[in-house]
Amino acid sequence: MILENSVRRRILVAIIAAITVMAFALSSSIPLVSLLLEKRGFGNDIIGLMGALPALSFLFASPFIPAVANRFGSGTLLWVSLIGCAASILLLALTTHIVIWFILRFMIGLFMAVLFLISETWLNQIAEEETRGRTVALYIAFMTAGFASGPLLINLVGADNPSAFYYATAVVLTAGSLFFLTGGRYPNLSGHSSFSIMKFFQIAPLISAAALYVAFFDGSIMTLLPVYGVKVGMTAEIAVLMTSVLLAGNILLQVPIGWAADRFGRKLMIMICAFIGLAGACGLPWFIELEYLLWPILVIWGGAVVGSYTIALVLMGQEFKGPELVTANAAAGVLWGVGSLIGPAAAGYSMELYEPHGMPVTFIVISAAFVAIAVFDLNRSRKMAAKSEMM
Repeated sequence: MILENSVRRRILVAIIAAITVMAFALSSSIPLVSLLLEKRGFGNDIIGLMGALPALSFLFASPFIPAVANRFGSGTLLWVSLIGCAASILLLALTTHIVIWFILRFMIGLFMAVLFLISETWLNQIAEEETRGRTVALYIAFMTAGFASGPLLINLVGADNPSAFYYATAVVLTAGSLFFLTGGRYPNLSGHSSFSIMKFFQIAPLISAAALYVAFFDGSIMTLLPVYGVKVGMTAEIAVLMTSVLLAGNILLQVPIGWAADRFGRKLMIMICAFIGLAGACGLPWFIELEYLLWPILVIWGGAVVGSYTIALVLMGQEFKGPELVTANAAAGVLWGVGSLIGPAAAGYSMELYEPHGMPVTFIVISAAFVAIAVFDLNRSRKMAAKSEMM
């Protein structure tokens, strides 16, 4: 996509600002639903099922988004999803019927899956190759900041106040208005990919593994780290603070990681992030007892793990163009849904079997597998480069 620099910057600002605001709205509505259900007397099973719906939405919707975008156009799909997401959040405030809430939560996740796929494809289409790492890193950093700050809305209006849904609806509509900055220059998602989503897993194992790996981390570590902290003797307040520190690392380290990927090589950096992820998981049972080391290590660990997905998105934009890029993003959405679903279940079950260290042990296994894939892919790339030079 050939654009003037001023137009490119305007579109980048619109994409990053809009996705940040939408992440804020999503992360404020999800815990509010759980809190209101608990107040109404529903059990943890119902609350847990409700919490799994966004991941199910990503898993269900992602395979169909390329065909729908090809049929109706990305602009139409973008605005339908924005309005649908805002309407679904608004309806949560207007009804208390549990079945309708299940449907609405699923629809919110579905619309968000569309918005994230379009945004990430769009971002990679307009990013310049030499600065792609920094551009994608900025997007991930701001999006994470949006997710991290969303619960603040509940603190401001109250955990038992459904009016927070009205504010979240207004926030989503505000995000939509930012797309007017693009002047109608929506991404081109038309055309037919030369491979399917299932075939993508074989074509790009490193990118696929990174999406699954970080989704597993997001679902398991971010969810259960406070529980793990309490089980090893921390106060609840300090245990919750660990999640905030991890998120701080996610936000602060993405741009440096993106810059290093542009400067020193993207596959090398994703391998370094993979090794840091494995080291952090291995060391967590020891570092958690040493507060003066725990906090900086959590920053580095969280930033490096999420940095793996940042670089995976960069590699996606580097290696795939046009309809293939759309299919690649859809495949990443499927894997994100799978990782988000199995992560908390696997880590929680492991904590039951091996209390309290089952969670880090689970992530050690996942991290070791990702390291192996990253090392294999880097070695394969180097061999192919050496073979090309000889020819």
